[in-house]
Amino acid sequence: MHIRSFSHSASRWQQRLRALSLLVLLGAGGTSAGLVLAQAESDSAQTQTAVQAQPPAAQTAAATQGAPALNTAPTAADVDAPHTSFGVKEMYLQADPLVKSVMILLVFCSLLTWAVLLEKVFVFGRARRRNARFLKAFRAGQPEQLGDQLEHSAMGRMWQVAQSELRHYRNLNADNHEPDRINRLLQRIALTAGIVQERDLARMGTMMGVLATIGATAPFIGLFGTVWGILNSFASIATLKSASLAVVAPGIAEALLATALGLFAAIPAVMIFNKFARDINGFVGALDNFSAEMIASVSRQLDEGR
Repeated sequence: MHIRSFSHSASRWQQRLRALSLLVLLGAGGTSAGLVLAQAESDSAQTQTAVQAQPPAAQTAAATQGAPALNTAPTAADVDAPHTSFGVKEMYLQADPLVKSVMILLVFCSLLTWAVLLEKVFVFGRARRRNARFLKAFRAGQPEQLGDQLEHSAMGRMWQVAQSELRHYRNLNADNHEPDRINRLLQRIALTAGIVQERDLARMGTMMGVLATIGATAPFIGLFGTVWGILNSFASIATLKSASLAVVAPGIAEALLATALGLFAAIPAVMIFNKFARDINGFVGALDNFSAEMIASVSRQLDEGR
């Protein structure tokens, strides 16, 4: 009963921690997106103000020069004129709404991946420390001294269910220790300890499926945005009846940004998934070894008549 209540409480706190991490990261992402949009609106307003502030005489002179002016050398003002930047922010702002939606989805997937990383680092580190503390006390023959901290580690919970089965066995009215009863006792200990082990491993493996899904699908989601952006570029060619690089390049650049974001979300997700999959396999081996060590200890106690 205590184990069940502790497991429920630990699961509830892990869910709260996961939700808090997601909210923090999503809030940071939303704040950065708002700053980018505000900066873009400010740059657009400054550009419009500069165009409106241009002297009318300069506009009239440019209009009256006619065709011969095309062959003249560039003036100093033209040489010194700043080039319009075309970075990630501009590519996002000029992208198609569907491509923008794909980019936002991929950014959300990336934030979710890093949130899972933070949660898993905390959970796995705490589990390692608690298991190491209990194992040290168990091998010293003093696990009872840990008190309430027994329920804080997977090995401690496994030891508790084993002791419960051992007390039940000793409370039965029997004159001697038949081999069949001892074998059944050891089998029950192995089964109950295995149930506790699987429950803890399932708790530690939460959100691993999300990492696998992001790692497998994010590149294809980005590729979908790329294909859609290239389709828009060809549509622009058909509309403007021009295949110049100035017409095609912006649309292709916006499209390839979606692929880059897909890879940016997928690569860390795959690496983090592989890392924690190895850690879970290590926990499985450690708990299996402890289960065998615990059953051997119980069998030794029965042989010694304790």
